[in-house]
Amino acid sequence: MGGLRNVYHRFAKPYSLILSFIALIKQFMKKKIIAVLGILALCLAGLLTFKTVQKYKKKQAVAIRKQTLPAFQFYNQDLQKFNASQLKVGIPVCIFYYNAECDHCQYEATEIKKHIEAFKNIQVIMVSTNAPTETIQFVNQYQLKGYEFITWLYDKDYSFYKWFGQSVTPSVYIYNKQHKLVKEYTGEVKIAAVLQNLKYDE
Repeated sequence: MGGLRNVYHRFAKPYSLILSFIALIKQFMKKKIIAVLGILALCLAGLLTFKTVQKYKKKQAVAIRKQTLPAFQFYNQDLQKFNASQLKVGIPVCIFYYNAECDHCQYEATEIKKHIEAFKNIQVIMVSTNAPTETIQFVNQYQLKGYEFITWLYDKDYSFYKWFGQSVTPSVYIYNKQHKLVKEYTGEVKIAAVLQNLKYDE
């Protein structure tokens, strides 16, 4: 028994030191992991803050830019580029952002047809991501074909948001004779309200 006790005492101390050393390593690694996680959390928070600020700045820049009719560029139904410089100076502009499958857009199209004579001295710009074939069907269905004051544009590159910000369909942007923004509507709107705002500077 004395021999076994001596063997135990011989190895017990080194074993205890090894366990203590392992415990110290674990404690050190735990602190290191917590520190790394803390740094990652700070970096992530900083990145999110930066992106939020950048997004806000872009939104503000668009809001300021569209106060005057933006220098937009879309495509006509023949896939030829059409830009804002092709619009007539001194005539109000009414931009409808629509989608042919949108119920509210279909309602507005019906109302535009009902009040079509009131738009004859307005530059009506109909912008959509619908392909020309879909637009032709929409134009025919709501009897809006053949009106020279209505221009049908194709947002082929999905770039509408660059000029007017994130927009739902339907959205309406009304510019007076000086091509200054008078009013914008998000969602369905009564055409009577649109026409009233078009008379803003008369």
